[in-house]
Amino acid sequence: MFLSVVSFILLSGVSHSSETMAPEPQSLGFSSSVRSVCKPIPSTLSLCHGIGYRQMRIPNLLGHDTLKEAQQQSASWLPLISKLCHRDTKKFLCSLFAPVCLPELSGPVSPCRSLCEAVRDGCVPVMSAFGFPWPEMFNCSRFPRGTGLCIAATGEHEGRTLEEVRHEEALKGSVICDACSLAAEGETDIQENFCNSPYAFKMRLGSVSTVGGDRQLVPMARSRILRWAGGGAERAEGIGGAMAHSALWLQEGGTCACPGLDSAETNTNRGLEEDQMDKRPGKEEGKQGNGAPGGWYLALAQAEEGRLVLTRLVRWSRGDKELKKFIRALIKQPCKEL
Repeated sequence: MFLSVVSFILLSGVSHSSETMAPEPQSLGFSSSVRSVCKPIPSTLSLCHGIGYRQMRIPNLLGHDTLKEAQQQSASWLPLISKLCHRDTKKFLCSLFAPVCLPELSGPVSPCRSLCEAVRDGCVPVMSAFGFPWPEMFNCSRFPRGTGLCIAATGEHEGRTLEEVRHEEALKGSVICDACSLAAEGETDIQENFCNSPYAFKMRLGSVSTVGGDRQLVPMARSRILRWAGGGAERAEGIGGAMAHSALWLQEGGTCACPGLDSAETNTNRGLEEDQMDKRPGKEEGKQGNGAPGGWYLALAQAEEGRLVLTRLVRWSRGDKELKKFIRALIKQPCKEL
């Protein structure tokens, strides 16, 4: 059990001397008069099901003194997990609501600052789309920089050389992303791969940003789910059927070119119907977020490590009538459930 827990955390900056005394956890400013103890993670704490360890510290890192209080307060963050805005969202939230218990320590182990910053940068665009700011209790400056015992981000690595950075910059824009293609080719790709893709969407983009070398695409509420979890759109009814709850990811999108995204920002030759739709007064959803190109997109995706990763992305270049006809033909295909 101890080995599996140790694999979950980062022991950066801890002395490797023969001293037996373990480092003390860092205080995050939430005081409690209750003595810190280890408790089994209750089944009612749904946020942390399958997190990889079974014992948590109470009080937790948010000052919750009882398991009941931790469970009640954590429930409001379950929707953020379903938004798939970062692969480590659950790890970060559980490190605060249900911090891992190590018998060698007298208190909980906090998340590394880099983990907090990675999740914050991935989820803030999605939260902002719904009018929610990043909460002060998750202020990343509270957490250690990795010079002590802390929970690290998945796959975190340091020490890129200047030569590696320059090489990455030189490659940027010279290679087309695997998921991207020209419009004509893209339509064929969508048709041929629609039934074999677990997720498919027709969408407008609210924001596009680069996070950790990948590009994050946040759809607007008017976007439409065509396939969900290997079946039809009806499988998304439990989450409201709207695409705006999720983010899509273009892997390594920060170091490759995507013609549909890159050209859209400077392309002013949009169809008349689209212009009229975007410029209607009072249509809040018609507003574009930071760095969001206009127009409709067709996308296929698959779930990888808690994120929706794009496998095909094409910007629709024809009119709305042709798009509706194309969508009708797609969803009429006799697709088998995956």
